[in-house]
Amino acid sequence: MAACLRPAVSGAPRNALRKVIALHGVGLLAGALVMGLVLAVIGSALGSVGLRSVATVVVGLSVVVAVLQVAGLRVPQSPWQVPDYWRRTLDPGVLPIAYGAILGTGIFTAVVVGAFWVFVALTLLFAPSIALLGWIAYAMGRVVGFAVVLQTEPLERIFISAGQRRTLVLATAMFAAIVVAL
Repeated sequence: MAACLRPAVSGAPRNALRKVIALHGVGLLAGALVMGLVLAVIGSALGSVGLRSVATVVVGLSVVVAVLQVAGLRVPQSPWQVPDYWRRTLDPGVLPIAYGAILGTGIFTAVVVGAFWVFVALTLLFAPSIALLGWIAYAMGRVVGFAVVLQTEPLERIFISAGQRRTLVLATAMFAAIVVAL
């Protein structure tokens, strides 16, 4: 995703780079808030009709998926991609917001860490205000990651070893399991 916006800022002054990051952040925040609100409303609805146990089962299944990822299982992810023609047709001020809004939901992008599905499932169990705080934190984390990637040379990003990748997956799966246990 950052690679799609890199040409818009390649060689641009730092203030142009900051503008793209800020616009992308606005989109990420909007998408995350919508996703968090939808999941919180679904969770509240399940609780109000006595089906909170359904949400608990979903959380349990998501933890299993996250743990199995450590053993090499691929996590579910969407094959959908943002249309390429957006880069050519959307206004440069709208493009980072549109990308951010779609990525902010988290489900229309590659999910490389199974702990994300634990986070999605856990949203069903929390009050809407707490759920929204979690999704705001998720969006802010993605903004920081986007800013770092956008400012990192492409060759530096690809040199992550399989061991480093497995360590990241294991750490996030363990963190998700701890959160669920609490």
